[in-house]
Amino acid sequence: MSKDINLEETLELLSKATTIVLVSHIGPDGDTLGSTLALKGALEQMGKKVTIMVDDKISFTYDFMPFIESYVKPQEGDQYKADLLVVIDASSLDRAGIIPKCVNAPVLLNIDHHISNTHYADYLWLNAKAAATGEMILALIKKMPVTITKEIATCLYVAIATDSGYFKYSNTTPATMRAAADLLEMGIAPNEISDALELKSKATIELLKKVLNTITYYGNGKIATIEISHENYDKDIDTDSFIYYPRYIDGVDVAILFKAVEDKVTRVSMRSKTIDVSKVALEFNGGGHKRAAGCTLYATLEETKTQLLAAIEKEL
Repeated sequence: MSKDINLEETLELLSKATTIVLVSHIGPDGDTLGSTLALKGALEQMGKKVTIMVDDKISFTYDFMPFIESYVKPQEGDQYKADLLVVIDASSLDRAGIIPKCVNAPVLLNIDHHISNTHYADYLWLNAKAAATGEMILALIKKMPVTITKEIATCLYVAIATDSGYFKYSNTTPATMRAAADLLEMGIAPNEISDALELKSKATIELLKKVLNTITYYGNGKIATIEISHENYDKDIDTDSFIYYPRYIDGVDVAILFKAVEDKVTRVSMRSKTIDVSKVALEFNGGGHKRAAGCTLYATLEETKTQLLAAIEKEL
C-alpha cells in the first residue's frame, strides 16, 4: 500500500534524487506524454539526469511536442539504474508495461489523478479532482527553482487540453481553466497545438469508415458500441478519437470501443454521461475516471463484448 504524499513531499523526493526515470503509460495519450515531457524539462534545469520511457508506440499526432524524440522504449532484458522511478498518469502498475522490471530503483513514486488508482507505488501523490495530471505537474513545477519555458508550457497545455476534452468534459473545473490561462500567458499557440492534435492520417479515416459501420445499440439505446476487429487492427493507426462518435449520439449514455489488438487480447474504452464506468473497468483490472475509463481483457472480441455489456447493463 502506498504512502500518500502531497505536492511538497513529492518535490522533496524529486529534489533528493540525482538519476530519475520518468514513465508514461502504455497507450500513451496527451496527458501522460505532456506531463512527463514537462517534468523532464524542469528536472533537467535542476541538474538532474532524466530518462523518459514508454513501453508502447507513440502516435505521430504528438510528433510536434518538444523533447518527444527523447523517449526510450526498453526491451525485455534491458536494465537501467536510477535513484527514483516515477510513473506518471497511471492508475495501476501494469499500465507501465515492462518498464518496472527493467529499472532498478529503490523508490517508486506515482503521480496520478485517477480515482481508480490501485495504490501500487511506494509513494503516491494523487489528486482525483484534477482534470489532468498535467494540472498537478504545472503546480509542482511552479514550486521548483526553474523557468517554465514555452516548450514546457506547450507540453502542459497538451496534457490539460486533451484530458479535459478541450475543456468540455465534466472534469473541467475553474482550476483547469486557470491553469490553461497561465500557460497561454507563457506564449503558447493553442491554435497550432489544436491543429497538430486534430490531424488525421488517410489510413485513420479509412479505418474510421469501417468502424462506424459496426455501431450497435443495447439497453434500449442507452449503450452504443463500436469495434475494431483483429483483422482491421493496425497498431500504427491512432484510434483514440473514435469513441467520440458513439458518445455523442442522442439518447446514448455509455459509449464503448472494443479493439481486438490480438485474437485473445481486447482493449476497451468507455465513456459515459451518468454512470461510473471506472467501477466497471476495475472489475476487469482496468481503471480511469467516473466518465472515462478503460481495461484490457485477455479474451476474444466477442467474449469481451458479452462480459462488458453485462457489467454495463447491471450498472444502468
